[in-house]
Amino acid sequence: MWPFGHRKLGLALGSGSARGLAHVGVLKVLEEEGLAPDVVSGTSMGALVGALWCAGTTPARIEEIAGAFDMRSLMSLADVTIKGSAILSGEKVEEFLRKHLPATFEELRVPYACVSTDLALGERVVHRSGDLVRAVRASLSVPVVLMPVHEGARILVDGFLTDPVPVELARELGADVVIAVDVCGAGRLTTREGQDEPGGWLGDLRAALKGEGPRSRGISGFEIAAATVEVMERQLALASLAKADVVISPEVHEFAGYQFLSAARLIELGETAARSGVSAMRRAAHR
Repeated sequence: MWPFGHRKLGLALGSGSARGLAHVGVLKVLEEEGLAPDVVSGTSMGALVGALWCAGTTPARIEEIAGAFDMRSLMSLADVTIKGSAILSGEKVEEFLRKHLPATFEELRVPYACVSTDLALGERVVHRSGDLVRAVRASLSVPVVLMPVHEGARILVDGFLTDPVPVELARELGADVVIAVDVCGAGRLTTREGQDEPGGWLGDLRAALKGEGPRSRGISGFEIAAATVEVMERQLALASLAKADVVISPEVHEFAGYQFLSAARLIELGETAARSGVSAMRRAAHR
């Protein structure tokens, strides 16, 4: 026992788009092992999974929601906009969030906060009270993909730009020990014949959306853009990961961030990584 009372366990769930589904597997193991976190912080997909869990949604139910997506239902969230600053308006994504999350932070069962980035000032923004749905929506608004969230003078986009694995935020919420979950992409591509030809990116996208595992990713413009983001995200994450007491790093780094139909495999890999880290987590929690 912590000599001055209960030692609070914090969980920092990192960004990684589809790779963030591994967080569900991690939460499943933490619950089974009696290591459920006292506070949760999250960025991007980590913000979504964290908010669902803090609202009382079980890992099994989150897995069920993720597993129910097929190509048609996934595309139903793709509300293409002609406004120019992004491909998708994000209205359908917000509808999805309102269906599965409470309206405010104050309705959550576990203390929680998430991170977005303000492009008006170029700085990290922490959300921990008020409109939960808009905060999560901001945190996962990948620039150019989803329209930013406008909040007064703020222009809010994905938190991975400023704090991809919010370890310090978990401590700000009161955590004495922080477990960080790293699901950043590897940012690696493979030169292969035909991938720099017109239409090559369509083949990459089609294959990924079928729910396949890690693949050799070509050098289409689409993949180059995705890998560039992954390299930036990983470099930013290193400093935060160094401050965590335990780092769980599921073997999902070679998956592309848009492989949402690989949910079952991604969640399984999260479970595997968490199980291998149980001893380290117990030692940190009771040190």
